[in-house]
Amino acid sequence: MKVKDMIKENNTLREQLTPFNRSYLEDMILAVRASRIDPLRGEELLLDAAKLLLKEQRKGKNAKQVFGENPHDYFKEIIDSVPGRPVRSKWNYYLMIPCAALTCLFGILAIGGLFFQWTDDSPGMFGQISLFTLLAVGVGSIILIELIMKWMSSLSESDAPSAKPFDIKSLGIYIGIAVAAVFIGMFLDRLFPVITISPWVSLILCIIGGLGLKFIFFKK
Repeated sequence: MKVKDMIKENNTLREQLTPFNRSYLEDMILAVRASRIDPLRGEELLLDAAKLLLKEQRKGKNAKQVFGENPHDYFKEIIDSVPGRPVRSKWNYYLMIPCAALTCLFGILAIGGLFFQWTDDSPGMFGQISLFTLLAVGVGSIILIELIMKWMSSLSESDAPSAKPFDIKSLGIYIGIAVAAVFIGMFLDRLFPVITISPWVSLILCIIGGLGLKFIFFKK
């Protein structure tokens, strides 16, 4: 069975669980999928766990009675036995993110520039780019992805879902940081040189970036 088919079957089984058992199983899923276990082996383990939990649920048991108090402990021994990822794979990960972001950026410049060049005989704002923008997109993409990953990993911290109170202080801090980053970026943008770039050059860079992603980072 393929990974996609096992995920689909697992989702079907989860719909038959009680809210508490479903939340517990989703914590197990997060732990396994975030680990170094091979995706195929990981989905096999999760599918077996879902089947076992559904079977025991029909007998009146809950997830803690089946797997223990902590959903992360059930597969801990298996997860810990998997060798750590080589350092090179981490470098590939942090190189892939800015490469993908810059490829998208050059794609936007190419599409916008060619459109305006076709209509107005000039690429307009899509025919130039600041060196600061290139640096900001490259570094900012890594920071953004890391923040998203941390946010996703914190979605199921408890055994059962619970509504969290609205934190106006944290919201104010995030807004303040965002506003400060925008103003700092506007100031720094004036200090860095602006590069004139043809839409066709942007298109070539986008294609090169796409090929690099395919044959370097996504090669089998």
